[in-house]
Amino acid sequence: MTELTAAREQRALAASRVAVSIIFFAGGAGLTVWATYIPLLKARATLDDAQMGLVLLCVSIGCLCGMPTAGLLRPRLGPVRASAIAGIVFAAVVFTPALGWSMPTLAVAAFAIGVSFGFFDVCLNSHATAVEREFGRPILSSIHGFFSMGNVAGALIAGALIGAGLDIVHGLAIASLVLIVIAALAAPWLWLPEAHVREATGTSVFQLPNRTMLGIGAMTVLAFVVELGVLDWGALFLVQAVSASPANAAYGLAAFSLAMTVGRFSGDRIVQWLGDVPTVRLSALCAGVGVVLVALAPTLLLALPGFAIAGLGISNLVPVLFSVSGRVPGILPAAGIAMAVTMAYGGGLFGPPLIGFVAHAHGMRAAFLLIAAAVLIIAAMVGAIIPHAARRQRRAAGT
Repeated sequence: MTELTAAREQRALAASRVAVSIIFFAGGAGLTVWATYIPLLKARATLDDAQMGLVLLCVSIGCLCGMPTAGLLRPRLGPVRASAIAGIVFAAVVFTPALGWSMPTLAVAAFAIGVSFGFFDVCLNSHATAVEREFGRPILSSIHGFFSMGNVAGALIAGALIGAGLDIVHGLAIASLVLIVIAALAAPWLWLPEAHVREATGTSVFQLPNRTMLGIGAMTVLAFVVELGVLDWGALFLVQAVSASPANAAYGLAAFSLAMTVGRFSGDRIVQWLGDVPTVRLSALCAGVGVVLVALAPTLLLALPGFAIAGLGISNLVPVLFSVSGRVPGILPAAGIAMAVTMAYGGGLFGPPLIGFVAHAHGMRAAFLLIAAAVLIIAAMVGAIIPHAARRQRRAAGT
């Protein structure tokens, strides 16, 4: 009977890994659907770059509201139900920018995107980390790979809807409905062992960070500024800097997201081979080269390889930093993830408006050079942060 129960739990755990990966896919698709429609939404609301930066600031503010909401509701709803609700709600909220005809209404829609994504990020990353702990080996990068696959699908779907001539309302309605169905079909298969459910419902996911956690959080801030900066501003860059059409601008996000997918599905093996610090350093340097190539590209065709190189480099920054944040001595794994996510979005508040203000004052190319500088800072500081956590962990394990 015990062996039968264990076998059933293993099958349920495998199904839960698939389900959480599918919901990550839906979340990634929703994010790039929104990002691909940004040039059309900006033009419809007649906003300049600085005003669009303030709209994107509302996304970050919403994320900061959504994350503590996850901290409050996840223990009450239970981790499984919270993850299911997070996936479905975010898919539904993807439609709300269609109602943003002016800066105030678009800002409200952006805030709703942020709240739902902040809730999504904490719930789904905590769920994925718990599944990884049960598997006993790295799987977080591959789960994030499904998020990147969703990024690719979202960019291509949005580009196809725009290219087909559908207006913003009908295009976002179709995309949102498809994502709701995907998340709803995966939700019943989410599962966690009873021990993880008790841990999630009986403890807070928030603690005060120690010095190591602050350093990891600072790098995660920069990684999020870079990743979301390219996603949020990539389509606008191609439209404004190289005169691409909104439909063709989607190919830049698709190239970026496809390269991120490849990098993330190979990320677990790369980390096992190189280790945390070399992986983060080489990834950051690769991302920096890619973003510089984008910033200097005179045409769409020359910008696409830069987007791909940037995506390959950025792909494993956030997963590795999240994984390390879940292994900091003295910090509960779920608490470490929540801290990293919260600090990333807290610091990331300054990213979207800063990029917008630089683009407004000096042009999109200067804004992308600023993004490149941020990712190179990660390469410079990683060796001073992660080894401290790793050494403490090895001493604690007696190795």
